[in-house]
Amino acid sequence: MTAFEENRFFISAVGNATSCGNEQHDHPDDGLGTKLIRRVIVLRPATFIIDDQAAGPSSSRRKWLVYSHDRIAIKGHTVETISGDRAISWQSVLPQNFTYQSEDRAAGGAKASTYILATVAPASSSQGRFLSVFHIHRLGDQGPILQSEMAHDGGRWKLTVAAGDQVFHLTLPPLAEGSGNVAIDDRSGKVLTPDRPLASGILPHGPEGGRLLDLWDSDYRAAHPPIWDIGHAADELIRVVDSGEVRRCRAIDLCCGSGNDAIYLASKGFDVTAMDVAPTALGQAKEKAQKAGASVRWVLADVLAPPALEPFDFIYDRGCYHVVRDQNLSAYLETIRRYSHPGTQLLLLASKRGSHPAEDGSTGVTEEELNFDFLPLFNLEWLREYRLESNRQGAAGPPAWAALMRRKTEP
Repeated sequence: MTAFEENRFFISAVGNATSCGNEQHDHPDDGLGTKLIRRVIVLRPATFIIDDQAAGPSSSRRKWLVYSHDRIAIKGHTVETISGDRAISWQSVLPQNFTYQSEDRAAGGAKASTYILATVAPASSSQGRFLSVFHIHRLGDQGPILQSEMAHDGGRWKLTVAAGDQVFHLTLPPLAEGSGNVAIDDRSGKVLTPDRPLASGILPHGPEGGRLLDLWDSDYRAAHPPIWDIGHAADELIRVVDSGEVRRCRAIDLCCGSGNDAIYLASKGFDVTAMDVAPTALGQAKEKAQKAGASVRWVLADVLAPPALEPFDFIYDRGCYHVVRDQNLSAYLETIRRYSHPGTQLLLLASKRGSHPAEDGSTGVTEEELNFDFLPLFNLEWLREYRLESNRQGAAGPPAWAALMRRKTEP
C-alpha cells in the first residue's frame, strides 16, 4: 500500500496489484519488466472504481480479466452478474475502443464453475491501463443503476460518477504523473467538497485518525483563515532567497497549508513540491496558484508517513517540526533524511519554547532540542531568534527560531 485515505464520502487506496489467478495477465510482474499498480476508489455507499496501470512494456497487457462464480451477462457497455438478491454492474471506460470477451470454464464437461470476462484492448492500443466502474445494488432497484462518463481533457482523464446522492468529479492521470483530484457535488449541484488532490501517501485513518484529519482540515474550512496563514510568504524565506543563501533548485515545502510560501518559491523559479495533510488547504493552494500563474506539485500526504519522492535540494518547514515533534519525532526526522541528500539545505522556522503554548497548541522547542535532533545529519549554518508572523491585526507572533542547515557530506 502506497496511498490510503478514508472520509465520509469515499475511500481511496493505491498499491501494487496482487496475483488473482494463473493467467499470464494476472501477475503483477510478468518477467518482462512490467509491473501493475492498482488504484481503488470506493464511492459511498456502493460504487467503486478499479484503475489498473501497467508500468513497462505495454504489449504484455492486452486483457483485463474478471472472474465470477455466477454467470456474467453483457448488455451493451454494461456488464452484470447476479448473486442471490444482489447484483454487481460495471462499465469499463479505459482503454478506449475495448471489446468484451466472455468464457465459461468447467472441468470434464461439468456445469461451468467459473465465469471469466475479459476487457480486451485494441491491437493498436499503446495503453497499459484498464479502468472500470462497479456498482452493487439490490435486484429490482428503480432508477439508473450506474451512471459514469469519461472525458479526455488536456492529457488527463476526467471521470464523472453519480453514486447515491453524490456526484463525483475525478481527474485521474496515470499514477506516474500524480495522484489526481476529486470534487464532490450533491444531485442539485451544491458543492460538498471543492476540487482538491487525492492522497499520495497513507493518511491517518480509523476513528482517531479521522478525528485528527477533520480537526486539522477544519482550520481551513472556517470563515477566516487560521492565524498562521498570513496570506504571503514568510519574511525569513524571502530573506534567504533574496540574499542568495538559497538558490533556485528542486524544493519541497512541508506542511505547506494554503500554499503562500510554495507559490512564492515557484515565482522565483524553484521546481516546487508542496505537501500537507489538510485537503481543504491544498484545494485553496491550488486555486491561489492558478490565479498567480504558478506551477506547484501539490501532494496530499502526512509528513510522518510520506510518499516516496526523489530527494530535494531545499527543504522548507514553517511551523511543522514543532507540532509533530511530540507526536512522532523519529518519523519526521526519517522524512527529512529520505527527502535530502548531501548538500541539501533546510530552512526551519519553529516556535520557541516559552511559558505558554503557541497558537497552534504546540509547546515549541528549545535550542538544545533543535541541535540534538538535527545536528547528527546537518551542519548548522546559522540560528537566530525571531517571531513567527500571524494574521492577527496588531499582534506580535510567538517567539521562534530560524535555522538554516546543510546536510553533511556522507562518507
